[in-house]
Amino acid sequence: MRSKTWGIALPGLALVLVLAACGKKKEASTNPESPRATASSGQTINQGPPVDGEATLTVPATAIVGSSIEAGWTGPGNSGDYIDLVPTGYTNTSGEITYAYVKDAIPVAKLRLPTSPGEYEVRYVVQLAGERKVKATRPVTVTDASATITVPARAEAAEPFEVPWQGPAGEGDYVDIVPAGHPETSGEITYAYTRGGNPAKLTAPGRSGTFTVRYVLEGPGGRKVLASSPLEVSMPTASLKAPDIVARGSKVKVEWTGPKRAGDYVDLVKKGHVPASGELTYFYTDRESSSELAAPQEAGDYEIRYILEAPGGRQILARRPIRVR
Repeated sequence: MRSKTWGIALPGLALVLVLAACGKKKEASTNPESPRATASSGQTINQGPPVDGEATLTVPATAIVGSSIEAGWTGPGNSGDYIDLVPTGYTNTSGEITYAYVKDAIPVAKLRLPTSPGEYEVRYVVQLAGERKVKATRPVTVTDASATITVPARAEAAEPFEVPWQGPAGEGDYVDIVPAGHPETSGEITYAYTRGGNPAKLTAPGRSGTFTVRYVLEGPGGRKVLASSPLEVSMPTASLKAPDIVARGSKVKVEWTGPKRAGDYVDLVKKGHVPASGELTYFYTDRESSSELAAPQEAGDYEIRYILEAPGGRQILARRPIRVR
């Protein structure tokens, strides 16, 4: 899966553990062709040497985990000044949970809240020659969020199904499938972002067993599972009918039955070939249930197989021997 990282990970509630010195911050890129935002009163960007001065902040008193808030500000406006978010009482001017440079925050700084509820502070930090100073702080209470998902009790391997959900629908939130008991918020078998619509569209894994469908909140400080529900997956069946012996290079008529999932195919491989890849020839099952394969030019023993395409890997549902002479 694509990386879904957000800044600094906060394992559990031990927020202070991640507040290690972060050194220099990376300069945020700007698009010169973007339309200029209108500055609020008291907002100017200092293009010269950095200067000290007073600052103010305006932030909401409360917001839910993983949501984005807007922080209004006034201050010196040096190019290196920034507005950050830290746990209440945190005094270092590094190791923040998230931040935004004021030069990119006209008229407001947009900050993504962490996924752990608690008391936090938004700060205006001035960047002077060789030092940083906190010039203004405002408290914000981050409250917990909830989510629900509606999951079918059972599905066949590779079967598409829908998951109606309710939740924060924050940027990066997603619904995933993992093996039962999987504790990490990574390593999922498949997933769908909530921004993709409601209900979320998922495909069952390609093997039988018990799995868990989850609503995962994305945000600074690490992902958080807000809802989960079990899913039992069973294997579908398939069958193949073809001649026992065929001539080299001839057309081989194959009659088949199977789940006909997107990407399923019938292939021909050397006898004993194990991987669900490396076939000599194949056809997809998005066609009539009677199709043809080309027999190899080399005589020998081969197999025709029905391959299920599924999240987590392909599965061989049926196989039939065939001799080429």
